[in-house]
Order: sequence, then C-alpha cells, then structure tokens
Amino acid sequence: MQDRFESVLEAHAARYPAMMPQDYGKLAYQHVFGPEHLVKDAQAVDRLLQEEWETLRLDPDGVFRAEPIGNGLCRLHLAGPWDPTAGKLLGELFCRTAREHSGTAAELAERLELLQSCPVPGMRDWLADYRAAGCPAVHHSEPFRKAYHPHYRVLAADYAHYFPALLALHRQLAEKGRIVVAVDGRCGSGKSGFGRLLERLFDCNVVHMDDFYLPIAARPENWTEIPGGNMDLSRFREEVLLPARRGETIFYRPFDCRSQTLLDAQPLPSRPLTVVEGSYSHHPELAGKYDLKLFLTCSREEQTRRLQAREGTYYQTFETCWIPAEERYLRSFDIENGDVLRLDTTAFFLE
Repeated sequence: MQDRFESVLEAHAARYPAMMPQDYGKLAYQHVFGPEHLVKDAQAVDRLLQEEWETLRLDPDGVFRAEPIGNGLCRLHLAGPWDPTAGKLLGELFCRTAREHSGTAAELAERLELLQSCPVPGMRDWLADYRAAGCPAVHHSEPFRKAYHPHYRVLAADYAHYFPALLALHRQLAEKGRIVVAVDGRCGSGKSGFGRLLERLFDCNVVHMDDFYLPIAARPENWTEIPGGNMDLSRFREEVLLPARRGETIFYRPFDCRSQTLLDAQPLPSRPLTVVEGSYSHHPELAGKYDLKLFLTCSREEQTRRLQAREGTYYQTFETCWIPAEERYLRSFDIENGDVLRLDTTAFFLE
C-alpha cells in the first residue's frame, strides 16, 4: 500500500507542481479516509454539489476525468454545465463510497511518514503543526486553487472510471423505465467485472454470452472462419432478448462446455435493467434489440498482462484461438465503432 501511495505522490507532484504541503496532506487524508467525513446528510451533499457545480465555467463538451489517488479511490473532476441527472448519480455514488470505504488513524500516520521525506519546502514544519492539531481534514491551499481550480468528488475507483457508462444507463432508465443493455468488448477488458458492478448498483439481471455457445457438434464445419460461428444467437434472442424487452420473466438454459449440454433453465424475474455481458453481444443478428450498447477495450499489452494473470497456462489458447476469432468478429462488423459508448479500461486497474 505504501509503495502505491508513493507512486500516487510522484504522479501528483509531476502533474501539479504548485502543490503546497497542505495539498499533499489533503491527498494523504483522502487516500486513507475517502469522503466519509463529508457525508452526514445526503440532501446536503446534493445541495452543495449543485451550488458548486453551477458556479463553474466548464467546457460544455468536457468529460468527467477520473484521477486515481490510490487505495481504490479516484478524484472524479466535474465537467460541463450543471446537469441534474449527472448530479443525482454523482451524489449517490459519493455517499455510497463514504459508506463502503473506511480508514484508520494508523494508516494516515504511515502516509504522513512518507510525506516527511518529500523535497517540498515547508513540509516538515507543516507536518509538525498538522500532527499537533490532531490530523483533521484538510483544504486545498490557495496557490493550488488559483493554479488548478479543483472541482471534484472522491469516489470508489470503479464508480469514477465507469461514470460515463453509469450515467448513460442512468439516463436511459430515467427516460424509459425498462431497458436492455449490451456490454461487448475485447477479452480481458473488464466486461464481467463491469457486469458485477452493475449488479451492485442497479436492480438488474445480468446475462452472460458465455452461456450461449453452440455445442461443437452443432457448429458449421468452418465455424472458426465465421465471426460468431461458435455462438447460438438464435437461442439467445428467443430465450433472453425478446422476453426482456417485453418485461417478462426470462427462462434460459446455460450451456455447459465440459458436458456439451444445456443445463436446467434459470428463471430471471422481470427487472428494470437487463444487462447482456460478453463477446458477440453486439452481433448484427441482434441488431435493434438494445437500448444502449457499451464497448470495453484495452491496450494489447494490458490485455496480455490481465489474461496471463487470469488464465495461467491456458493463456496460450487465448493467444492462438480466442483473441484472433474475436478480432475477426470486431473487424468484420466494425463492432468498435458506430452507435456504441466506448470505454478504454487500460488504466482502470493500475495504481
């Protein structure tokens, strides 16, 4: 943990050369405690956020930038003019982060020891005064405010990184009441993890495309040359997509690769949000069945690192079979472009 905080310090020192000792202290405090000291009243959180946001002069086309501060946390910088929908979601995630995250005085003491060795003028004197005051929450220094105009909220890293996608989901649900969303992307890009995140945040069903492989005996002889030739898209459409769009209970039979058989049907009650997670979910045969399409990607180097860590000795099969097949599918149908919200997750899990 200390090593990761040292990396955070180095990154912030390079990005914000006007940082003063108290700005480093604020970084250490947020790294340990997150926003818990700021959340006493959810309504006050929303009001203060709106009041702050409405005073900003931000680029209307700006994006919400997630800045890692370590310990599973990010600063999510506000972007664009005041947006009630974005504000409501941001307030909810801010309060949720405060409930879920915790830190200790001992952890803060460790981070302050690291600050002791930072070559920042006045750091030792500031730390002595700060410790004597009992290490309270810290404001940014005036030089930092003038130089960088900081306006952000501290969120759990997943909430901050995926905020554009969560906001798009939030908007669609508010508008339509019931939606079906597809999350496609490169293997290792975080599709399954994003599905689990949505299960935590929304009243939803998550369906995995891995449950809809075709039995080997039922695949075309040249299936490896057909983009999506290993998938039972017809069964997926009938058992999942159409019932989900009608607001009906979903009954689907997961395919078991080992036995090459369909397992017993799993009932999924109708919910406001149905999430389809996995490669080939954006296949043209399923066109027109989704309210929102998300595409996750990452660099080839990061994909290799993640898959090697996840798959171990089985990674070679991905290298020689599954990745080439997936890339053929993506190229054949231009899946990565078009009417999709694209997220590059390369830096999401790095601190």
